[in-house]
Amino acid sequence: MKPRKELRDLLAQKNLKNTSQRALIWKLLIESDDHPSVEGIRDHLLNKGHRIGLATVYRTLKILLAAGLIRQSKLRGTTCYEAVVKQPNHLHFVCNVCRRNVEYPSRRIEKLIGQITAEHAFEERYSRYVISGLCKSCRREEEKSAIFSEKERAEKIILRDAMEVTLNIERLGVTFYTNASRKTQNDNGRRMFQRLAAEESEHLRRLQKEYQDLIQENEWLKREPARLPVNRKVAQELIPQKDLLRMQVHDDTTELEALNIAMRLERRSHRFFRDFAEQLSNSSSRKVFMEIAREEQSHFKTLLKEYKAVSEGR
Repeated sequence: MKPRKELRDLLAQKNLKNTSQRALIWKLLIESDDHPSVEGIRDHLLNKGHRIGLATVYRTLKILLAAGLIRQSKLRGTTCYEAVVKQPNHLHFVCNVCRRNVEYPSRRIEKLIGQITAEHAFEERYSRYVISGLCKSCRREEEKSAIFSEKERAEKIILRDAMEVTLNIERLGVTFYTNASRKTQNDNGRRMFQRLAAEESEHLRRLQKEYQDLIQENEWLKREPARLPVNRKVAQELIPQKDLLRMQVHDDTTELEALNIAMRLERRSHRFFRDFAEQLSNSSSRKVFMEIAREEQSHFKTLLKEYKAVSEGR
């Protein structure tokens, strides 16, 4: 039976007029590749230049639903309609992200429904089958996002670990220069150590602020174990307080000697961070430690320039 004749016969059975508006609604549903809502049907016909109200659309849909010629579905939170004369029962795959709706018509589904309804002596009028989830495109994007999130997470953990090692080294540096300033009796040497301690203290304060900001912005970091293969005693190994004081600092340590000691420590720190970075396979880890190595090298160059100036001044 042709779709238009079906509508005419249905209206005749119910002693209803076969108006042009009802014919337009039925034609739209038959030809539509989408599942329009009541408002969608009305707006589509208005855009085509047909005068029609929501009440007419509602009444016509009610008649078609009762006759089993259309299905009613809830998609994307909206009640939608589709003709059933042109296709078998089918699934609707609705993406939770992009809200795209894809139909999956299947004769196997139609046959299975027929078997089940027959077993229960149930007469089907209309049915809807909606599977919510992720479409192929959105699933790919989610997987990419997950990979990126994990990468970003790992980078933050590595940054935290690197900052903790650096903070320990800076604390020992402050302690060393402070103790050295107390040990030497040379006024110029004492003042130089005091200045170096102040510089290290300022650097430490800045690093502590950056570290606190990182933890405050990422509370989860408190629960994450370390990922870098860094010995927790590395700071003490790099700046052994008692040994350095005993070997390098004495009662007559001068300004030049103090600068020389500071340069050796900066050179040692630079080499440690550079060599450690080169051993790392992770590019993010390597980048963090190379940046720290560059800072230590920069400080060394500043001290060397000052050392030369003091030497030439004498």
